[in-house]
Amino acid sequence: MSLNSKLVYAVLLAAILIAPVLTPGYVTYILCAIGIYYIVGLAMNVLVAQAGQISIGHAAFWALGAYGASILDTRFGVTFEIAIFCGGILAAVFGFVVAIPAMRVQGHYLAIATLAFSMVIERGLHEWESVTGGRSGMFVPRPSVLGVELVSDASYYYVIVLVSLIFTWIIYNIQRAPSGRALQALRLSPTAASSCGVNRRKSLVTVFVLSAFMTGISGGLFAHLVGYLSVSSFTLAVSLSFITMIVIGGAGRLMGAFIGAAFVTVMPEFMRGLAEAQMVAYGVILILVILFIPEGLAGIPRRIGLLWAPSRGSVPLSSKNGDGR
Repeated sequence: MSLNSKLVYAVLLAAILIAPVLTPGYVTYILCAIGIYYIVGLAMNVLVAQAGQISIGHAAFWALGAYGASILDTRFGVTFEIAIFCGGILAAVFGFVVAIPAMRVQGHYLAIATLAFSMVIERGLHEWESVTGGRSGMFVPRPSVLGVELVSDASYYYVIVLVSLIFTWIIYNIQRAPSGRALQALRLSPTAASSCGVNRRKSLVTVFVLSAFMTGISGGLFAHLVGYLSVSSFTLAVSLSFITMIVIGGAGRLMGAFIGAAFVTVMPEFMRGLAEAQMVAYGVILILVILFIPEGLAGIPRRIGLLWAPSRGSVPLSSKNGDGR
């Protein structure tokens, strides 16, 4: 990482830490939501951008983490920290189950398999009224960390930031570790990667479990932020918004996950007046990004740098042979 990049990330981290002090209450809630979506963006990046596995059913993992943590908290009196972790474990177990078809199918076939999984989970949560509340949903209390109730969104915000930083550190190291390069090799050419000794089965299971675990943790944080869970919060549209998030932000980039999370959180606030036309607006934005900025919004600085940088292929005549000949 260059010195300029380190400086940018340091400034961004400082801004993140002081943001709740400078913003009103509702803006702090939006910042909390951005942090939660950012964790999902990291999970989607490691699965889709790095391993090349397409999933349009991540809302199911989000729901499993949210309901798992909430049920343990409200009905069994489990502490917030353990409940959130167990919600992530529950999602990871189902991630292992979803990884099984990923070993046999790829591309749009895998996407259809993950879609079917999401629909099964959504219907199961809807019908299991005695546990999830079904159509009525369920209320989730404010979280308590180490016995201290986090009444305000500002206090809960720092919990979300801490979890986000931990997962950022994990994904950053995975991208640069041999296991991360193995995932990239599988994405580019599974056959060539396998011939070089990469264990495809182990790698796919690991990446699905990790992605599902992170998404489940994010779901548990989301449940305690909004204070109410309904099956309508975990539909196909949510899974598609996760895909939109990494495409618009920039697949495979940490900053892309953050920008994408900010986009899917903030844009609805500006599009409230469009009502049903919101999905059309999202579709148009997505198409424009794919056509003109395939690297996502996080790739804009690089494109600008390439435009302003001098052409490396051109050499001044005066530099040839030292006499201009």
